[in-house]
Amino acid sequence: MRPGWMAELAARQQALTRAGTALFVLLAACLLAMALDPRALNGVSVWVKPAKFAASLGIWCWTLAWAFGALDPAARRGLVARLAVAGTLAAVALEQGWITIRAALGQPSHFATDALGAFMYGLMGIGATLLVAMAALLGALVLWRGHRAQPAPWRLAVGLGLLLAGVLGGVTGFAIGGAGTPRLGGSPTDAAKLPPFFWSRDGGDLRVAHFLAVHAMQALPLLALAGAGVALVWLGAAGWLAATLGALWLARAGVPLSP
Repeated sequence: MRPGWMAELAARQQALTRAGTALFVLLAACLLAMALDPRALNGVSVWVKPAKFAASLGIWCWTLAWAFGALDPAARRGLVARLAVAGTLAAVALEQGWITIRAALGQPSHFATDALGAFMYGLMGIGATLLVAMAALLGALVLWRGHRAQPAPWRLAVGLGLLLAGVLGGVTGFAIGGAGTPRLGGSPTDAAKLPPFFWSRDGGDLRVAHFLAVHAMQALPLLALAGAGVALVWLGAAGWLAATLGALWLARAGVPLSP
């Protein structure tokens, strides 16, 4: 029997809930593979990247499923909401599937130099763009057609959080792709970094800004749950925007932000 919060997630959006659950099962499998498979890539286990993405995308899917509760019931069944779900599931399947396959082969999924790897990396860029665009789309829909029976600060926090995560996730993701690496200065490998993120400790790392960007979708709703009113939610959104852009600027300047 599913726990109450899982049943609530499924009641809000079943497909995204199931996708998130499958990703967490995959995360467990990747962690087991780390213990059994001695192969390394870029100084760490080949299974680190699929594990990190499974955790991140699992949280992403569950967050979007939870956000459906902030929508007007009619909007949940509408074309825009269905498009957001379908686009998210397609992007998640592409990203996680290819990353996991390449890990099993002991090959990089990002910034690959072989012909197939380079082609698929381009497709992954399209998939990542689709993923953040669907989050922004769902956020805009919550702001436009939020459930009026729910408190205004909550609807605003959910909508703004998704919108910020989508837009800033795209900006920081393109910054990583444009640079050809997430690391700007310092060691070129992950071996000396601290798990689980393996961010650079001796140079700039664009992944810090990307992490802040995509987690706006959880940070702002948590602020509303803590009792923030509409004005404070707007202030929190502005602060999160500033922190993300600040982290991006520091990374581009080569300043490390991890201990």
